[in-house]
Amino acid sequence: MSAIIEPVGKISTILLVDDVAANLKLLGEILSTEGYKIRQVTSGLQALKVASIEKPDLILLDIMMPGMDGFEVCRQLKLNEGLKDIPVIFISALNDTENIVKALAAGGVDYINKPFQEQEVLARVRTHLKLRCQNRELFELNATKDRFFSIIAHDLRGPLGGFMGLTEIMADENQYFTAGERAEMMSDLRQSARNTFTLLENLLEWSQMDRGFTEYTPKRLHLLDMVKECINIVAEPAKGKMIGLIAQITDEPFVFADKNMLQTVIRNLLSNAIKFTPKGGEVTISSETTANRRTVISVKDTGIGMKEELRNNLFRIDANTKRPGTEGEQSTGLGLLLCKQFVEKQGGEIWVESTPNQGSVFSFTVTVAEQDDHVPEVIKAVETNIDPLHNLNVLIAEDDEISARLILAIVKGISGDVFRVKTGFKAVEFIRNNPKTNLVMMDISMPFMDGYEATKQIRQFNKEVIVIAQTTFAMTADRQKAFASGCNDFITKPFVKDDLVKLIRKHIL
Repeated sequence: MSAIIEPVGKISTILLVDDVAANLKLLGEILSTEGYKIRQVTSGLQALKVASIEKPDLILLDIMMPGMDGFEVCRQLKLNEGLKDIPVIFISALNDTENIVKALAAGGVDYINKPFQEQEVLARVRTHLKLRCQNRELFELNATKDRFFSIIAHDLRGPLGGFMGLTEIMADENQYFTAGERAEMMSDLRQSARNTFTLLENLLEWSQMDRGFTEYTPKRLHLLDMVKECINIVAEPAKGKMIGLIAQITDEPFVFADKNMLQTVIRNLLSNAIKFTPKGGEVTISSETTANRRTVISVKDTGIGMKEELRNNLFRIDANTKRPGTEGEQSTGLGLLLCKQFVEKQGGEIWVESTPNQGSVFSFTVTVAEQDDHVPEVIKAVETNIDPLHNLNVLIAEDDEISARLILAIVKGISGDVFRVKTGFKAVEFIRNNPKTNLVMMDISMPFMDGYEATKQIRQFNKEVIVIAQTTFAMTADRQKAFASGCNDFITKPFVKDDLVKLIRKHIL
Protein backbone atom coordinates (compact mmCIF):
# COMPACT_ATOMS: atom_id res chain seq x y z
CA MET A 1 0.00 0.00 0.00
CA SER A 2 1.61 3.27 -1.05
CA ALA A 3 1.94 5.96 1.58
CA ILE A 4 0.88 8.87 -0.58
CA ILE A 5 -0.40 11.74 1.55
CA GLU A 6 -3.07 13.85 -0.04
CA PRO A 7 -3.11 17.63 0.46
CA VAL A 8 -5.27 17.13 3.52
CA GLY A 9 -6.00 20.84 3.92
CA LYS A 10 -8.28 20.72 0.88
CA ILE A 11 -10.53 18.02 2.28
CA SER A 12 -10.26 18.12 6.08
CA THR A 13 -12.97 19.31 8.46
CA ILE A 14 -11.93 21.32 11.52
CA LEU A 15 -14.21 21.92 14.51
CA LEU A 16 -13.62 25.25 16.28
CA VAL A 17 -14.83 25.48 19.89
CA ASP A 18 -14.80 28.88 21.64
CA ASP A 19 -17.42 30.93 23.51
CA VAL A 20 -16.04 34.20 22.09
CA ALA A 21 -17.53 34.94 18.65
CA ALA A 22 -14.60 37.17 17.62
CA ASN A 23 -12.12 34.30 18.17
CA LEU A 24 -14.24 31.93 16.09
CA LYS A 25 -14.51 34.49 13.31
CA LEU A 26 -10.76 35.12 13.16
CA LEU A 27 -9.81 31.44 13.30
CA GLY A 28 -12.43 30.60 10.71
CA GLU A 29 -11.09 33.21 8.29
CA ILE A 30 -7.51 32.00 8.71
CA LEU A 31 -8.34 28.34 8.12
CA SER A 32 -10.95 28.87 5.40
CA THR A 33 -8.43 30.61 3.17
CA GLU A 34 -6.43 27.35 3.17
CA GLY A 35 -9.40 25.37 1.90
CA TYR A 36 -10.37 23.67 5.16
CA LYS A 37 -14.02 22.98 5.89
CA ILE A 38 -14.86 24.84 9.11
CA ARG A 39 -17.50 24.02 11.73
CA GLN A 40 -17.98 26.44 14.66
CA VAL A 41 -19.67 25.95 18.06
CA THR A 42 -19.70 28.07 21.22
CA SER A 43 -19.91 25.52 24.05
CA GLY A 44 -18.48 22.21 25.22
CA LEU A 45 -21.83 20.41 25.05
CA GLN A 46 -22.31 21.57 21.46
CA ALA A 47 -18.80 20.40 20.63
CA LEU A 48 -19.50 16.87 21.90
CA LYS A 49 -22.77 16.68 19.99
CA VAL A 50 -21.35 17.96 16.68
CA ALA A 51 -18.22 15.80 16.97
CA SER A 52 -20.27 12.62 17.49
CA ILE A 53 -22.33 13.35 14.37
CA GLU A 54 -19.81 14.86 11.96
CA LYS A 55 -16.52 13.21 13.04
CA PRO A 56 -14.18 16.15 12.26
CA ASP A 57 -10.54 15.57 11.35
CA LEU A 58 -9.23 18.04 13.95
CA ILE A 59 -10.57 20.08 16.88
CA LEU A 60 -9.30 23.48 18.05
CA LEU A 61 -10.56 23.77 21.64
CA ASP A 62 -10.74 26.74 24.02
CA ILE A 63 -10.35 26.05 27.77
CA MET A 64 -12.33 28.72 29.60
CA MET A 65 -15.97 28.20 28.62
CA PRO A 66 -19.18 28.29 30.70
CA GLY A 67 -20.89 25.00 31.65
CA MET A 68 -18.10 22.64 30.61
CA ASP A 69 -14.49 23.71 30.24
CA GLY A 70 -12.12 22.48 27.54
CA PHE A 71 -10.36 19.99 29.80
CA GLU A 72 -13.60 18.10 30.45
CA VAL A 73 -14.63 18.28 26.79
CA CYS A 74 -11.35 16.66 25.78
CA ARG A 75 -11.65 13.95 28.44
CA GLN A 76 -15.17 13.12 27.22
CA LEU A 77 -13.95 12.91 23.63
CA LYS A 78 -11.17 10.49 24.58
CA LEU A 79 -13.65 8.22 26.42
CA ASN A 80 -15.73 7.87 23.24
CA GLU A 81 -14.51 4.95 21.08
CA GLY A 82 -15.57 6.66 17.87
CA LEU A 83 -14.00 10.05 18.71
CA LYS A 84 -10.88 9.24 20.71
CA ASP A 85 -8.55 9.35 17.69
CA ILE A 86 -9.52 12.91 16.67
CA PRO A 87 -6.54 15.17 17.50
CA VAL A 88 -7.37 18.06 19.84
CA ILE A 89 -5.28 21.26 19.86
CA PHE A 90 -5.94 23.49 22.87
CA ILE A 91 -5.94 27.20 22.13
CA SER A 92 -6.08 29.43 25.22
CA ALA A 93 -4.88 32.57 26.96
CA LEU A 94 -3.83 30.41 29.95
CA ASN A 95 -0.17 30.10 29.14
CA ASP A 96 1.25 28.81 32.44
CA THR A 97 2.94 25.42 32.63
CA GLU A 98 0.31 23.93 34.97
CA ASN A 99 -2.54 24.44 32.48
CA ILE A 100 -0.47 23.28 29.52
CA VAL A 101 0.38 20.04 31.36
CA LYS A 102 -3.28 19.66 32.38
CA ALA A 103 -4.38 20.06 28.74
CA LEU A 104 -1.94 17.42 27.51
CA ALA A 105 -2.94 15.08 30.34
CA ALA A 106 -6.59 15.42 29.28
CA GLY A 107 -5.66 14.08 25.81
CA GLY A 108 -4.62 17.13 23.82
CA VAL A 109 -1.89 16.77 21.20
CA ASP A 110 -0.74 20.42 21.18
CA TYR A 111 -1.23 23.84 22.79
CA ILE A 112 -1.43 27.29 21.18
CA ASN A 113 -1.29 30.47 23.23
CA LYS A 114 -3.63 33.41 22.70
CA PRO A 115 -3.21 35.85 21.12
CA PHE A 116 -2.20 33.46 18.37
CA GLN A 117 -0.19 34.03 15.22
CA GLU A 118 -1.69 33.03 11.88
CA GLN A 119 1.37 31.16 10.59
CA GLU A 120 1.77 29.26 13.86
CA VAL A 121 -1.86 28.11 13.76
CA LEU A 122 -1.58 26.97 10.15
CA ALA A 123 1.73 25.18 10.74
CA ARG A 124 0.42 23.24 13.76
CA VAL A 125 -2.85 22.36 12.02
CA ARG A 126 -1.02 21.06 8.94
CA THR A 127 1.34 19.00 11.08
CA HIS A 128 -1.38 17.25 13.07
CA LEU A 129 -3.58 16.61 10.05
CA LYS A 130 -0.61 15.07 8.30
CA LEU A 131 0.13 12.90 11.35
CA ARG A 132 -3.50 11.82 11.47
CA CYS A 133 -3.35 10.81 7.82
CA GLN A 134 -0.16 8.82 8.43
CA ASN A 135 -1.69 7.12 11.48
CA ARG A 136 -4.67 6.03 9.41
CA GLU A 137 -2.38 4.56 6.77
CA LEU A 138 -0.35 2.78 9.46
CA PHE A 139 -3.56 1.35 10.90
CA GLU A 140 -4.59 0.08 7.46
CA LEU A 141 -1.15 -1.46 6.90
CA ASN A 142 -1.31 -3.25 10.23
CA ALA A 143 -4.84 -4.44 9.52
CA THR A 144 -3.69 -5.72 6.12
CA LYS A 145 -0.75 -7.56 7.68
CA ASP A 146 -2.95 -9.07 10.40
CA ARG A 147 -5.55 -10.24 7.87
CA PHE A 148 -2.83 -11.68 5.63
CA PHE A 149 -1.23 -13.71 8.43
CA SER A 150 -4.63 -14.78 9.73
CA ILE A 151 -5.54 -16.20 6.33
CA ILE A 152 -2.20 -18.01 6.04
CA ALA A 153 -2.40 -19.36 9.60
CA HIS A 154 -6.02 -20.56 9.52
CA ASP A 155 -7.71 -20.53 6.14
CA LEU A 156 -4.75 -21.91 4.18
CA ARG A 157 -3.73 -24.54 6.74
CA GLY A 158 -7.26 -25.97 6.83
CA PRO A 159 -7.61 -27.08 3.19
CA LEU A 160 -3.94 -28.04 2.98
CA GLY A 161 -4.31 -30.21 6.09
CA GLY A 162 -7.34 -31.96 4.62
CA PHE A 163 -5.57 -32.44 1.31
CA MET A 164 -2.49 -33.97 2.98
CA GLY A 165 -4.63 -36.24 5.13
CA LEU A 166 -6.55 -37.61 2.15
CA THR A 167 -3.40 -38.22 0.11
CA GLU A 168 -1.76 -40.09 3.00
CA ILE A 169 -4.81 -42.33 3.48
CA MET A 170 -5.00 -43.10 -0.25
CA ALA A 171 -1.27 -43.82 -0.48
CA ASP A 172 -1.13 -46.08 2.62
CA GLU A 173 -4.51 -47.80 2.56
CA ASN A 174 -5.64 -47.64 -1.06
CA GLN A 175 -6.25 -51.40 -1.24
CA TYR A 176 -8.94 -51.22 1.44
CA PHE A 177 -11.25 -48.91 -0.53
CA THR A 178 -13.87 -49.80 -3.08
CA ALA A 179 -13.83 -48.19 -6.53
CA GLY A 180 -16.71 -45.93 -5.48
CA GLU A 181 -14.91 -44.82 -2.31
CA ARG A 182 -11.74 -44.08 -4.26
CA ALA A 183 -13.70 -42.03 -6.79
CA GLU A 184 -15.33 -40.05 -3.98
CA MET A 185 -11.97 -39.38 -2.32
CA MET A 186 -10.47 -38.28 -5.64
CA SER A 187 -13.37 -35.86 -6.05
CA ASP A 188 -12.71 -34.50 -2.54
CA LEU A 189 -9.02 -34.11 -3.37
CA ARG A 190 -9.81 -32.20 -6.54
CA GLN A 191 -12.19 -29.86 -4.71
CA SER A 192 -9.67 -29.31 -1.91
CA ALA A 193 -6.95 -28.54 -4.44
CA ARG A 194 -9.21 -26.08 -6.28
CA ASN A 195 -10.18 -24.32 -3.05
CA THR A 196 -6.52 -23.99 -2.06
CA PHE A 197 -5.57 -22.76 -5.52
CA THR A 198 -8.34 -20.15 -5.52
CA LEU A 199 -7.24 -18.90 -2.12
CA LEU A 200 -3.60 -18.69 -3.21
CA GLU A 201 -4.64 -16.84 -6.37
CA ASN A 202 -6.61 -14.31 -4.35
CA LEU A 203 -3.75 -13.90 -1.86
CA LEU A 204 -1.29 -13.25 -4.65
CA GLU A 205 -3.58 -10.82 -6.49
CA TRP A 206 -4.37 -8.99 -3.25
CA SER A 207 -0.68 -8.75 -2.33
CA GLN A 208 0.25 -7.43 -5.76
CA MET A 209 -2.61 -4.94 -5.78
CA ASP A 210 -1.78 -3.73 -2.28
CA ARG A 211 1.84 -3.01 -3.24
CA GLY A 212 0.92 -1.37 -6.54
CA PHE A 213 2.34 -4.20 -8.68
CA THR A 214 -0.88 -5.12 -10.48
CA GLU A 215 -0.70 -4.44 -14.19
CA TYR A 216 -3.72 -2.46 -15.41
CA THR A 217 -4.41 -2.83 -19.13
CA PRO A 218 -8.02 -1.92 -20.00
CA LYS A 219 -9.36 -2.76 -23.43
CA ARG A 220 -12.61 -3.41 -25.27
CA LEU A 221 -14.13 -6.67 -23.97
CA HIS A 222 -17.22 -8.63 -24.92
CA LEU A 223 -19.14 -8.84 -21.66
CA LEU A 224 -21.12 -11.96 -22.47
CA ASP A 225 -17.91 -13.85 -23.31
CA MET A 226 -16.41 -12.82 -19.96
CA VAL A 227 -19.53 -13.96 -18.13
CA LYS A 228 -19.57 -17.32 -19.94
CA GLU A 229 -15.94 -17.99 -19.03
CA CYS A 230 -16.61 -17.21 -15.37
CA ILE A 231 -19.76 -19.35 -15.30
CA ASN A 232 -17.74 -22.28 -16.68
CA ILE A 233 -15.27 -21.89 -13.83
CA VAL A 234 -17.95 -22.05 -11.11
CA ALA A 235 -20.24 -24.53 -12.88
CA GLU A 236 -19.06 -27.58 -10.94
CA PRO A 237 -19.74 -26.32 -7.38
CA ALA A 238 -23.09 -24.97 -8.61
CA LYS A 239 -23.96 -28.36 -10.08
CA GLY A 240 -22.98 -30.05 -6.81
CA LYS A 241 -25.55 -27.92 -4.96
CA MET A 242 -28.13 -28.14 -7.79
CA ILE A 243 -28.03 -24.35 -8.15
CA GLY A 244 -29.21 -22.86 -11.43
CA LEU A 245 -26.86 -20.35 -13.09
CA ILE A 246 -28.67 -17.76 -15.23
CA ALA A 247 -27.07 -15.06 -17.42
CA GLN A 248 -29.17 -12.06 -18.46
CA ILE A 249 -26.84 -9.73 -20.36
CA THR A 250 -28.18 -6.67 -22.18
CA ASP A 251 -27.72 -5.77 -25.84
CA GLU A 252 -24.78 -3.49 -24.91
CA PRO A 253 -22.17 -6.24 -25.26
CA PHE A 254 -18.86 -4.38 -24.99
CA VAL A 255 -17.23 -2.85 -21.92
CA PHE A 256 -13.90 -1.10 -21.43
CA ALA A 257 -12.03 -2.85 -18.61
CA ASP A 258 -8.99 -4.87 -17.60
CA LYS A 259 -9.77 -8.49 -18.49
CA ASN A 260 -8.07 -10.13 -15.49
CA MET A 261 -9.63 -7.69 -13.03
CA LEU A 262 -13.10 -8.01 -14.52
CA GLN A 263 -12.92 -11.80 -14.49
CA THR A 264 -11.67 -11.81 -10.89
CA VAL A 265 -14.60 -9.65 -9.78
CA ILE A 266 -17.25 -11.67 -11.61
CA ARG A 267 -15.74 -15.00 -10.56
CA ASN A 268 -15.60 -14.02 -6.89
CA LEU A 269 -19.15 -12.68 -6.83
CA LEU A 270 -20.50 -15.81 -8.52
CA SER A 271 -18.53 -18.09 -6.18
CA ASN A 272 -19.82 -16.25 -3.12
CA ALA A 273 -23.40 -16.38 -4.38
CA ILE A 274 -23.14 -20.16 -4.85
CA LYS A 275 -21.48 -20.56 -1.46
CA PHE A 276 -24.26 -18.80 0.43
CA THR A 277 -27.20 -20.21 -1.55
CA PRO A 278 -28.85 -23.44 -0.33
CA LYS A 279 -29.31 -26.46 -2.57
CA GLY A 280 -31.84 -26.00 -5.32
CA GLY A 281 -31.50 -22.19 -5.42
CA GLU A 282 -30.68 -19.80 -8.25
CA VAL A 283 -27.87 -17.37 -9.04
CA THR A 284 -28.48 -14.77 -11.75
CA ILE A 285 -25.91 -12.45 -13.31
CA SER A 286 -27.37 -9.54 -15.25
CA SER A 287 -26.29 -6.26 -16.78
CA GLU A 288 -27.93 -2.92 -17.50
CA THR A 289 -26.62 0.15 -19.28
CA THR A 290 -27.30 3.45 -17.52
CA ALA A 291 -27.93 6.89 -19.02
CA ASN A 292 -24.36 8.02 -18.24
CA ARG A 293 -22.83 5.20 -20.34
CA ARG A 294 -21.99 2.90 -17.47
CA THR A 295 -22.83 -0.79 -17.30
CA VAL A 296 -24.15 -2.09 -13.99
CA ILE A 297 -23.35 -5.78 -13.53
CA SER A 298 -25.34 -7.52 -10.78
CA VAL A 299 -25.10 -10.98 -9.22
CA LYS A 300 -28.32 -11.95 -7.47
CA ASP A 301 -28.85 -15.08 -5.37
CA THR A 302 -31.66 -16.75 -3.47
CA GLY A 303 -29.41 -17.39 -0.52
CA ILE A 304 -29.30 -16.74 3.21
CA GLY A 305 -28.71 -12.98 2.94
CA MET A 306 -27.13 -10.99 5.75
CA LYS A 307 -27.84 -8.54 8.54
CA GLU A 308 -27.06 -4.84 8.26
CA GLU A 309 -23.99 -5.02 10.53
CA LEU A 310 -22.33 -7.65 8.35
CA ARG A 311 -23.36 -5.83 5.17
CA ASN A 312 -21.74 -2.61 6.36
CA ASN A 313 -18.43 -4.35 7.11
CA LEU A 314 -18.05 -6.50 3.99
CA PHE A 315 -15.51 -4.31 2.21
CA ARG A 316 -13.43 -3.33 5.29
CA ILE A 317 -9.96 -4.79 5.80
CA ASP A 318 -10.14 -4.42 9.59
CA ALA A 319 -13.45 -6.28 10.01
CA ASN A 320 -13.89 -10.03 10.33
CA THR A 321 -16.71 -11.03 7.97
CA LYS A 322 -15.89 -14.74 7.66
CA ARG A 323 -18.79 -17.17 7.85
CA PRO A 324 -19.31 -20.67 6.45
CA GLY A 325 -21.43 -21.35 3.36
CA THR A 326 -24.68 -23.29 3.41
CA GLU A 327 -22.75 -26.57 3.05
CA GLY A 328 -19.93 -25.56 5.40
CA GLU A 329 -17.77 -24.02 2.63
CA GLN A 330 -14.87 -21.99 3.94
CA SER A 331 -14.75 -18.21 3.56
CA THR A 332 -12.07 -15.58 4.20
CA GLY A 333 -13.73 -12.35 3.04
CA LEU A 334 -10.62 -11.75 0.93
CA GLY A 335 -12.43 -12.10 -2.38
CA LEU A 336 -14.69 -9.14 -1.69
CA LEU A 337 -11.72 -6.95 -0.74
CA LEU A 338 -10.18 -7.83 -4.10
CA CYS A 339 -13.45 -7.03 -5.86
CA LYS A 340 -13.59 -3.59 -4.25
CA GLN A 341 -9.98 -2.79 -5.14
CA PHE A 342 -10.32 -3.99 -8.74
CA VAL A 343 -13.63 -2.20 -9.33
CA GLU A 344 -12.34 1.09 -7.92
CA LYS A 345 -9.08 0.73 -9.85
CA GLN A 346 -11.20 0.89 -13.01
CA GLY A 347 -13.18 3.92 -11.82
CA GLY A 348 -16.27 1.97 -10.78
CA GLU A 349 -18.32 1.44 -7.64
CA ILE A 350 -19.44 -1.71 -5.85
CA TRP A 351 -22.30 -2.16 -3.39
CA VAL A 352 -24.59 -4.79 -1.90
CA GLU A 353 -28.30 -5.06 -1.09
CA SER A 354 -29.31 -7.89 1.21
CA THR A 355 -31.97 -9.05 3.65
CA PRO A 356 -31.63 -12.06 5.98
CA ASN A 357 -33.18 -15.20 4.42
CA GLN A 358 -34.10 -13.30 1.26
CA GLY A 359 -30.85 -13.40 -0.68
CA SER A 360 -28.32 -10.77 -1.75
CA VAL A 361 -27.56 -8.65 -4.82
CA PHE A 362 -23.97 -7.54 -5.39
CA SER A 363 -23.62 -4.86 -8.07
CA PHE A 364 -20.71 -2.97 -9.59
CA THR A 365 -20.19 -0.52 -12.45
CA VAL A 366 -17.85 -0.63 -15.41
CA THR A 367 -17.39 1.71 -18.37
CA VAL A 368 -19.24 1.03 -21.62
CA ALA A 369 -16.84 0.72 -24.57
CA GLU A 370 -17.19 3.47 -27.14
CA GLN A 371 -18.34 2.46 -30.61
CA ASP A 372 -15.15 3.63 -32.29
CA ASP A 373 -12.90 1.55 -30.04
CA HIS A 374 -10.96 -1.13 -31.81
CA VAL A 375 -13.00 -4.29 -32.40
CA PRO A 376 -10.85 -7.44 -32.57
CA GLU A 377 -11.10 -9.28 -35.86
CA VAL A 378 -13.12 -12.49 -35.64
CA ILE A 379 -11.31 -15.34 -37.36
CA LYS A 380 -13.37 -18.37 -38.28
CA ALA A 381 -11.81 -21.71 -37.48
CA VAL A 382 -11.18 -24.07 -40.38
CA GLU A 383 -13.69 -26.88 -40.25
CA THR A 384 -11.88 -30.20 -40.02
CA ASN A 385 -12.19 -33.46 -38.19
CA ILE A 386 -8.49 -33.47 -37.36
CA ASP A 387 -7.28 -31.50 -34.37
CA PRO A 388 -4.04 -29.77 -35.47
CA LEU A 389 -2.70 -30.11 -31.91
CA HIS A 390 -2.37 -33.87 -32.38
CA ASN A 391 0.55 -33.26 -34.74
CA LEU A 392 2.57 -31.26 -32.21
CA ASN A 393 6.06 -32.16 -31.12
CA VAL A 394 6.39 -30.89 -27.55
CA LEU A 395 9.42 -30.41 -25.32
CA ILE A 396 8.90 -30.17 -21.56
CA ALA A 397 11.85 -28.38 -19.94
CA GLU A 398 11.23 -29.01 -16.25
CA ASP A 399 13.44 -30.20 -13.39
CA ASP A 400 10.59 -30.93 -10.95
CA GLU A 401 9.23 -34.46 -11.35
CA ILE A 402 5.66 -33.75 -10.23
CA SER A 403 5.34 -30.64 -12.41
CA ALA A 404 6.74 -32.53 -15.42
CA ARG A 405 4.32 -35.40 -14.83
CA LEU A 406 1.39 -32.97 -14.67
CA ILE A 407 2.33 -31.23 -17.92
CA LEU A 408 2.86 -34.59 -19.62
CA ALA A 409 -0.58 -35.77 -18.51
CA ILE A 410 -2.14 -32.64 -20.00
CA VAL A 411 -0.30 -32.42 -23.33
CA LYS A 412 -0.07 -36.11 -24.21
CA GLY A 413 -3.79 -36.19 -24.98
CA ILE A 414 -3.61 -33.30 -27.46
CA SER A 415 -0.20 -33.73 -29.07
CA GLY A 416 2.03 -36.12 -30.95
CA ASP A 417 5.53 -36.77 -29.60
CA VAL A 418 6.41 -35.40 -26.15
CA PHE A 419 9.99 -35.14 -24.84
CA ARG A 420 11.40 -33.98 -21.53
CA VAL A 421 14.69 -32.43 -20.34
CA LYS A 422 15.68 -31.22 -16.89
CA THR A 423 18.03 -28.28 -17.54
CA GLY A 424 18.23 -25.18 -19.68
CA PHE A 425 21.39 -26.49 -21.38
CA LYS A 426 19.56 -29.66 -22.46
CA ALA A 427 16.59 -27.61 -23.72
CA VAL A 428 18.84 -25.51 -25.99
CA GLU A 429 20.64 -28.62 -27.24
CA PHE A 430 17.36 -30.45 -27.93
CA ILE A 431 15.84 -27.61 -29.98
CA ARG A 432 19.09 -27.21 -31.93
CA ASN A 433 18.99 -30.91 -32.86
CA ASN A 434 15.21 -31.07 -33.34
CA PRO A 435 14.21 -27.96 -35.30
CA LYS A 436 10.73 -29.32 -36.07
CA THR A 437 9.67 -29.06 -32.41
CA ASN A 438 6.49 -26.97 -32.23
CA LEU A 439 6.18 -26.13 -28.54
CA VAL A 440 8.43 -25.76 -25.50
CA MET A 441 6.97 -25.71 -21.99
CA MET A 442 9.85 -23.81 -20.40
CA ASP A 443 10.25 -23.84 -16.63
CA ILE A 444 11.95 -20.65 -15.45
CA SER A 445 13.68 -21.98 -12.32
CA MET A 446 16.03 -24.71 -13.53
CA PRO A 447 19.56 -25.38 -12.27
CA PHE A 448 22.70 -24.11 -14.04
CA MET A 449 20.78 -22.27 -16.80
CA ASP A 450 17.33 -20.83 -16.11
CA GLY A 451 14.46 -20.66 -18.56
CA TYR A 452 15.08 -17.00 -19.42
CA GLU A 453 18.62 -17.67 -20.61
CA ALA A 454 17.66 -20.91 -22.37
CA THR A 455 14.97 -19.08 -24.34
CA LYS A 456 17.38 -16.29 -25.29
CA GLN A 457 19.83 -18.84 -26.69
CA ILE A 458 17.10 -20.73 -28.55
CA ARG A 459 15.94 -17.50 -30.19
CA GLN A 460 19.42 -17.02 -31.69
CA PHE A 461 18.82 -19.92 -34.08
CA ASN A 462 15.07 -20.68 -33.91
CA LYS A 463 12.47 -17.92 -34.12
CA GLU A 464 9.50 -20.16 -34.89
CA VAL A 465 9.11 -22.55 -31.96
CA ILE A 466 6.42 -21.50 -29.45
CA VAL A 467 7.87 -21.07 -25.95
CA ILE A 468 5.49 -20.86 -22.99
CA ALA A 469 7.16 -19.90 -19.73
CA GLN A 470 5.77 -21.68 -16.67
CA THR A 471 6.72 -20.66 -13.15
CA THR A 472 5.46 -20.03 -9.63
CA PHE A 473 6.64 -16.42 -9.94
CA ALA A 474 3.74 -14.25 -11.10
CA MET A 475 4.80 -10.63 -10.70
CA THR A 476 4.49 -8.20 -13.59
CA ALA A 477 8.28 -7.94 -13.74
CA ASP A 478 8.56 -11.74 -14.17
CA ARG A 479 6.13 -11.67 -17.09
CA GLN A 480 8.01 -8.79 -18.71
CA LYS A 481 11.30 -10.62 -18.28
CA ALA A 482 9.85 -13.75 -19.88
CA PHE A 483 8.60 -11.82 -22.93
CA ALA A 484 11.89 -9.93 -23.18
CA SER A 485 13.80 -13.21 -23.29
CA GLY A 486 11.71 -14.38 -26.25
CA CYS A 487 8.87 -16.36 -24.67
CA ASN A 488 5.54 -16.24 -26.51
CA ASP A 489 3.44 -16.46 -23.36
CA PHE A 490 3.44 -17.08 -19.64
CA ILE A 491 1.42 -19.34 -17.30
CA THR A 492 1.60 -19.38 -13.52
CA LYS A 493 1.93 -22.58 -11.49
CA PRO A 494 -0.15 -24.27 -10.32
CA PHE A 495 -2.33 -24.21 -13.41
CA VAL A 496 -5.33 -26.27 -14.46
CA LYS A 497 -5.68 -28.30 -17.64
CA ASP A 498 -8.21 -26.06 -19.39
CA ASP A 499 -6.05 -22.95 -18.94
CA LEU A 500 -2.97 -24.59 -20.42
CA VAL A 501 -4.84 -26.17 -23.36
CA LYS A 502 -6.50 -22.82 -24.11
CA LEU A 503 -3.08 -21.11 -24.07
CA ILE A 504 -1.56 -23.70 -26.41
CA ARG A 505 -4.48 -23.42 -28.84
CA LYS A 506 -4.12 -19.64 -28.82
CA HIS A 507 -0.60 -19.87 -30.28
CA ILE A 508 -0.77 -23.03 -32.37
CA LEU A 509 -4.10 -22.72 -34.18
